[in-house]
Amino acid sequence: MYPRSRLNQRRQRQRLSWKISLASVLLPLLLVLATVIYQLWLRDDHLELIVVDRGTGQPIVGATVETPRGVLQTDRGGRVRVPRLPEGSLRIVAPDHDAVVVQVNRETRRLRVSLRSHVVHGSIVRNGDGKPIPGATVRAVRDGVTLASAVTDEAGRYLLRGVPEGAEIVVEHAEYASASMTLGAEQSVVDLALRPDVLRGVVRDPQGKPVAAIVAMSGGWTRVAEDGTFQLKGVAPGQQVFVKAPGYRATSISVPENLAVEVILEPLVVRGIYINALVASKPEALEKRLQLVDRTELNAVVIDLKDSTGHVYYDTRVALAHEIGAVRPILDPRELVNRLKTRGIYTIARIVVFEDPILAEAHPEWAIRDRITGQPWRTWNGVAWVNAYREEVWRYNIALAVEAAEFGFDEIQFDYIRFPTDGPLPRADYGVSHTAENRTTAIKNFLQTAYEALLPTQAYLAADIFGLTMWELADSGIGQNLEVVAEHVDYVCPMLYPSHFWAGSLGFDVPNDHPYEVIRWSLENGLKRVPAVKQKFRPWLQDFSYGPGKPYGQEEVRAQIRAVYDAGLDSWMLWNADSVYQEGALEPAGG
Repeated sequence: MYPRSRLNQRRQRQRLSWKISLASVLLPLLLVLATVIYQLWLRDDHLELIVVDRGTGQPIVGATVETPRGVLQTDRGGRVRVPRLPEGSLRIVAPDHDAVVVQVNRETRRLRVSLRSHVVHGSIVRNGDGKPIPGATVRAVRDGVTLASAVTDEAGRYLLRGVPEGAEIVVEHAEYASASMTLGAEQSVVDLALRPDVLRGVVRDPQGKPVAAIVAMSGGWTRVAEDGTFQLKGVAPGQQVFVKAPGYRATSISVPENLAVEVILEPLVVRGIYINALVASKPEALEKRLQLVDRTELNAVVIDLKDSTGHVYYDTRVALAHEIGAVRPILDPRELVNRLKTRGIYTIARIVVFEDPILAEAHPEWAIRDRITGQPWRTWNGVAWVNAYREEVWRYNIALAVEAAEFGFDEIQFDYIRFPTDGPLPRADYGVSHTAENRTTAIKNFLQTAYEALLPTQAYLAADIFGLTMWELADSGIGQNLEVVAEHVDYVCPMLYPSHFWAGSLGFDVPNDHPYEVIRWSLENGLKRVPAVKQKFRPWLQDFSYGPGKPYGQEEVRAQIRAVYDAGLDSWMLWNADSVYQEGALEPAGG
């Protein structure tokens, strides 16, 4: 038998061994339990955030999450654990994506955030064959502001960054029509095909010499280069384009599919007579004048559509003419033009501009005012004039001119494009300082506006000017300066009536008695001042008797015509207010 003390020791060792064995089993369990508790504690104190691309749904690696406690980044799965906040905001940022701010609180445990990519890319190619277009400018535009831009590479590719949602992608190139597309939701690829829109060509005369022409269409125009070539942007196949040059017949072309043309302009010589509206409205009277054209060297007529009474002699579509009671429809312009062109006659529509008593009385705010009475100012004959500074008056007459071009008239001729010369001029109030500079500028701006309005038509623009303007270097107090007028119209038509030159003019006591000298010297003097636009000059000649001196017969009329030729010109027009002309002064047709 063991002594009691040894037995107790043995028992103690057995108990210790059991405790050790139990501890070896429980300790791992306790560690696992502690880990689970710790993980649960961590999970309870963090939110799980995943960041993805809104368009593709793919996770975004390296997105930055800005928190009040620091900055974190997403892992390869687009995830990140963020310490939970009682309440606050997180700002998530990723390259090439719009930043997002999200609100979180203690209850937020899991959050999926979609970021919108602001990168747009694509290819720009040519319509038809799909060839890449390098050098195109691609812009992202919103509210008229360009927010990003790029230029396509040799493969026609581009990439834009910073493109906002809903932006318009606009593509432009000097050789192609612009194209655009509004960016759709989640859209990041925009491919566009551009249509070529540059018409190329050459303009020559029948001998092959280049012609300094204007090539125009609705919405744009260009000048032909010295070698006769031109490029006109903004065209489309089938579109109508007009080619015009003073001294040549205007022509129109339909843009071909290959956007390349060769234009031959036919030289134009105009020898015309004036036919007033009353005569033109009577078939027998008109036919009598047209037979004169048939029998002689004449080939053109100038017909009133609106004269110095302010009447418009046809049923115009210009509403203002009806509103003011100006319409007196005794002509059918479209039928008249067709009739004249059937006979090979060049057609000119005459429109009197600033001597317009009907408009002045109907709209006194547009008229020259009398400083004393406050009413419309009037000439010695009691005629009210509209104010040449008023753009409302410009628009009215330009609307009539454009309408005349639509009827088919070859040319629109403005008369009375000036300020008045008779009447109590010191009492005239124009609403602005009536200086020579202001007067000349007003006439210039009116003519330029009218010229541009008529460019996309077949009609030329002509301007009647005082004969004295060929000599006067200033504006003669009426706003007409030769250099300025010649620059802004197709044809300059000086009214070189010898009877209207003052006594002593050109060294003659009675200029009326020297028709050849008055015409030739006046033309030569004007041509010296503006030699570059010689082809624009077409004078009015006198076929009537007026004032002191000898009456005008066949010899006097013919002397004026010879003076035109000797001055180096070949076109002219005869004026007689009653439209009665001396056939004996004219060469027979074909002569």
